[in-house]
Amino acid sequence: MSGTNRMLRILGLFRPERPVITPEWLITELGVSRASVYRDLGQLARAGMLERVADRGYVLGPMVVELDRQIRLADPLLEAAQELPAKLAHDTGGTILLCRFHGSKVMCIHQVNGHNAALSVSYERGRAMPLYRGATSKIILANLPPNQLKQLWTAERAALVAAGLPDDFSQLTQVLAALRQTGYCVTEGEVDPDAVGFAVPLRDGEHLLGSLSVVMPAAQLGAALRKTTLARLQSAAGRIEGRLQDQREHARATKKTETP
Repeated sequence: MSGTNRMLRILGLFRPERPVITPEWLITELGVSRASVYRDLGQLARAGMLERVADRGYVLGPMVVELDRQIRLADPLLEAAQELPAKLAHDTGGTILLCRFHGSKVMCIHQVNGHNAALSVSYERGRAMPLYRGATSKIILANLPPNQLKQLWTAERAALVAAGLPDDFSQLTQVLAALRQTGYCVTEGEVDPDAVGFAVPLRDGEHLLGSLSVVMPAAQLGAALRKTTLARLQSAAGRIEGRLQDQREHARATKKTETP
């Protein structure tokens, strides 16, 4: 493993249950020499990605916070969404989740709570969630390219089956194809008890970005409210995708004017 790949892996080893990492633990985890580990830690610390905590080890550093601010200011998906999640929260009363597809996980990048928000919503900004439980994730799973779905099946088959999905790949593809054709996903109690999730996929052209969701208390949802919630969700997602298309067209136009 190259030094660059090793440093990226070190950054990916931090977890809420593991906020501090020691050099000794890394030596064992990575299976490399003490000199290599200390060299990597030193470079990451000098770049501000890590910070040394006396007598404890290393924690994520201030550069991570700086990068998070840059994402909030410049992420094209957040720029396209702008006021729409807040408006959707106002109109539906639910909790709105704007999520990105990230590796084999789903990452919430923006959350807005309405007046009728679910009591508990496990999805929150920066928390990685699996792709196979809950509407927010399942609608992304249903729209994965075939090669990525196959890779996920190979790596996480047991977890997929434990979440109630078919224990056969051909059956899984049939279930997901039906969900993809429907264009939305509605689940109840799969992630948080007594909560209903409505979700639709978000695309930038042909590229799958993530999903937009509304989470509401199951007890508050009659048939009419379910219908209007889904309609408002689909409308908001369509406007976000329209703005993403405008961004692409503007970028193409700018590129043409700059080309000699």
